[in-house]
Amino acid sequence: MKLNINNTKDFEVIAKYLAGEMSNDETSQFENQIESFPENKKTILEMRNQWEQLGNYKNKKEVDTNNGWQNLFNRLSSDELIPENRIIEHRLAPVWVKWAASIAVIMTIASLSFYSIFNNKSSLISLQTGTESNTLIQTLNDGSVVYLANNTTFSYPEQFSSTERKVNLKGEAYFDITPNAKKPFRIETDKVVVEVLGTAFNVKSENGDQFELVVERGKVRVTLKSDPSQSQIVLPGEKISTNNNHLVKLKSENSAFSLRKTKRIMFKDESLSNIVKVINKNYNSKIQLQNQQIGERKLTVIFHDYSLNQITEILCEYLNLKVEEKTDSTLIIKAIEK
Repeated sequence: MKLNINNTKDFEVIAKYLAGEMSNDETSQFENQIESFPENKKTILEMRNQWEQLGNYKNKKEVDTNNGWQNLFNRLSSDELIPENRIIEHRLAPVWVKWAASIAVIMTIASLSFYSIFNNKSSLISLQTGTESNTLIQTLNDGSVVYLANNTTFSYPEQFSSTERKVNLKGEAYFDITPNAKKPFRIETDKVVVEVLGTAFNVKSENGDQFELVVERGKVRVTLKSDPSQSQIVLPGEKISTNNNHLVKLKSENSAFSLRKTKRIMFKDESLSNIVKVINKNYNSKIQLQNQQIGERKLTVIFHDYSLNQITEILCEYLNLKVEEKTDSTLIIKAIEK
């Protein structure tokens, strides 16, 4: 049977295999299943690489992750946030084993993680989200932030060129672009090319047939690939779409996705520094990090319509940090003194 990591059950079986928690018979049967389909071998290899990266990260950081996970488990358990059929064993296990076991609580690796592909020839990173209604938030190396809807494929270079910032999109995403007049930001879809200098907008491009763009702020140029003479400027409060190979522009409110994009947000292998920047912008908060070293720590996590206090608590529990509130409502995330 072909494994599908968008299927939570399949993902958890793979996690159990990689964590060494299968019996000998289970291991033998599962390895036969892997051999039956070449795609299964590729899936296991990709997941194993991610698994090893997690282990290396744990070993490199002087962080008591076991204690952090135990505290987080206790809090989630007391709040009855852990489904009965997904209870984590109450013991100290390696952090990556607990990560797999607690997927139903705050992690949704199955929806994305192992669809991240790095192509050495083109230095292109490709992210593919799953069917769950999560918003994957990805910060690019220029500081631009992309909110990816479900069933979306987004490709971008690890490093942008010196002349432009070019990405590819199939699906739906909200873009918050860092201004840079000397280096335009270009998004290629099946039908159009979108060019911006610094703005926020929502793009929807599905199956090569439908395209829609709604601008929240700034200015965007949209050009039809099949007929470059058809090119229009789109301003805030306007929507542009394709119809019978023509661009059609109308007045519009914000897109449905842009309004709900922060209801269930997910970060995959993202630095704490970038996570805090996104949280501050969307929650109008003032979270600060004690130092750069703390900001470089990475994690994968999902927040489902959580309050700011819940978010900071989970971040601190996971990374074994603490939060200190100042009189001006500023929250300082700090290391725990030994």
